[in-house]
Amino acid sequence: MKKFMTVAAALSVIAFGACKKEALDSQTPNKNVQAVVNINLTSGATLPLVIGPDTNYVLNSGTYFLNGKTYVANTGSITIAAGVQIKGIKKATAAEASALVVTRGGKIFANGTANSPVVFTSAEATPAVGDWGGIVILGNAKTNQNTATFSPTIEGISTPTLPAGIDATYGSADTTLNGESSGSLTYVRCEYAGAAIAANNELNSFTFGGVGRGTVLHHLEASYGADDSFEFFGGVVNAKYLASLNTNDDIFDFDFGYNGTLQFILGVRRTGFTYADANGIESDNDASGSSLTPRTQAKVSNMTLVGGSSSAFAGTLNGARLRRNSSYRIVNSVILGYTTGVALESGGTIADSAFFRNNLVHAFTAPAVVGGTLTGFNSIWVNATNSNANILLTSPFVTGGSFAPLPASPAASGADFTGFSGSFFDTSVAYRGAFPLASVSGGNWLAGWTAGF
Repeated sequence: MKKFMTVAAALSVIAFGACKKEALDSQTPNKNVQAVVNINLTSGATLPLVIGPDTNYVLNSGTYFLNGKTYVANTGSITIAAGVQIKGIKKATAAEASALVVTRGGKIFANGTANSPVVFTSAEATPAVGDWGGIVILGNAKTNQNTATFSPTIEGISTPTLPAGIDATYGSADTTLNGESSGSLTYVRCEYAGAAIAANNELNSFTFGGVGRGTVLHHLEASYGADDSFEFFGGVVNAKYLASLNTNDDIFDFDFGYNGTLQFILGVRRTGFTYADANGIESDNDASGSSLTPRTQAKVSNMTLVGGSSSAFAGTLNGARLRRNSSYRIVNSVILGYTTGVALESGGTIADSAFFRNNLVHAFTAPAVVGGTLTGFNSIWVNATNSNANILLTSPFVTGGSFAPLPASPAASGADFTGFSGSFFDTSVAYRGAFPLASVSGGNWLAGWTAGF
């Protein structure tokens, strides 16, 4: 709305190169710079349908609204200060769902703090699951779906509704732009998001399509969402300190050749919430289980997935479902409270690149691992009535400020990063799961910025 906008008196310079590769590849210094117009919105404003090229919308403080989808165009950007709230207005249909979509070449800088996070939430007086769509970031990193002449369109977007000049495709067919940056999301909460246009065509709380490793992601919470909390379609973006609370589908979903690295990640489910075909992790190479490359291979360490305490929640399935020719590298993690601990459904020969090692896994029913045999120093237990009997986390099922899924024996030690030296992982930690011992100062990385735990 124009009445909320004031255009800065001076033009600021932001490093967007004139040639496409320079504009997108964070690893290549920009040789040409062009002026970018800063538009400062006032609290109470509704974000525009399109944040255009060479324009930076600045949200300094207060509350703002998404009424439908806001698209950040190529070379456009949005800057969101710590403490800002953005509320998605509930729409009549899922296809119209409010969302913030950063398209290829656009950038978002949403940087909260531990004491003042950026919060995306529902505009409803009584928020509910799926009130609005979520946050979508699209980049140019490689996927296994792109070709020289084709780029896939991200799920959850009704293409006939796209504004003129807006492209909702993502990814590329080569690795040239794997290092690009789409900006940064730090200390950000996303609540009551998710929208399904049709089966397998949904928005998630956080959706990343072909996002490059120059993008900074850490301290993100997805809560009370429809569909997945975090879905990665190809790309190589890395992330740390991700938390999910009560999403009705999968917590982490990897597809289309995603090859990033995740460490210190948490997924919690609680009673009183509706789940549907919900896994802790779901990983596919693609929908047909093809051998297209790059093979999906999320690299995960120090994950904690908490399901039910005395029985699995209705609608939940597996702690990890690794299927459709997916590869995987999952280490130093804790999974408990699901009917099945791990489902190995990948098929094909993946022993050259897939492993699941040094993990602690509980299941309510035997076998705890279906579809194959896990070796590599995993400890796997079946207990029909107590998911924490052997893993012995401290208070993993308690709600409120006393929630503390901290390690005791055996999770307090046993981490092994063999094969991961020099990577994105912090290989100095000895514990398994997302949190260090209670005695470690500052070890509870949920403190301050999250809600609901």
